[in-house]
Parts: sequence; structure tokens; C-alpha cells
Amino acid sequence: MRGLFLLLHVLSASTWLGAALWVAGDVKRTLALGRPAAEALPARVSPALRLDLLAGVATIITGVAILALDRLHPAPGIVAGMALALARFGVVAFAMIPSWKAIEARLASGADLAEARPLARRLAMLSGVAHTFWLLALAGMIFQG
Repeated sequence: MRGLFLLLHVLSASTWLGAALWVAGDVKRTLALGRPAAEALPARVSPALRLDLLAGVATIITGVAILALDRLHPAPGIVAGMALALARFGVVAFAMIPSWKAIEARLASGADLAEARPLARRLAMLSGVAHTFWLLALAGMIFQG
């Protein structure tokens, strides 16, 4: 049973890492192209961010299940990794998605795309923070000491 949860944990964590990895760059490049290229952004970005959240939930749940099956007190690296994973989830849910929604609203309203560029830079910064948290969480899981 532990092996199955470990497999699911690795698969969901891999999906979590890759789900929205290119979103910020895609948004910035596509906004620079202007309309009509920017009209296709919601079809790419919204599903990627949704997958990011779902994979994050799956990763956290499977990680907790592994700990429960092991009935161990987690090593400090595991605790740090879990905290960073939760922090990453929070950045995506409460900062990246609202930034994307603001960009999406400007696209839908027909506003000048120049208004969305500062939001795209914010999205890129938040993406960098989220992926740094993910990298540190992974390091905590690997180097459990």
C-alpha cells in the first residue's frame, strides 16, 4: 500500500511541478504579441493553473497518507518540505490565480493590453516564488536530515 501511495505522490508532485511551469512566460510573450494572439491565453492558462491546484492537493494528500502509513514522526526535512509545499499552494491559490483573473478580465473587456503587462510581471514574480518554494520543498524531502 505504501508503494502505491509513494508512486501516486511522485506522479502528482511531478505534475504539480510541470503544470504551470511555463504559464508566466507564456502570458508575457503572448501579451507582447497583442491581439488576436492574446485571445487564446485563457484556453491555455486557466487549465494549467487548475491542474496546478489539483496536483498540489493530490501531492499533499498522498504525502500525508505516506506519513500516516509509516506511523513515524517526520524528519525535519519532511516537515520543512510540507510547510513549503503548503506555502507554494497558497501562493498559487491566493496570489497567482487572482493575478491571472485580473489579466483575463482585461482581455475580456477589450482593454489596452499595456494595462495587463504589469500584472504579467507580477504573475512572473509569483511564479518564481512558487517554484522556489517547490524546489526547496523537494530538497527537504530528499535531504531529510
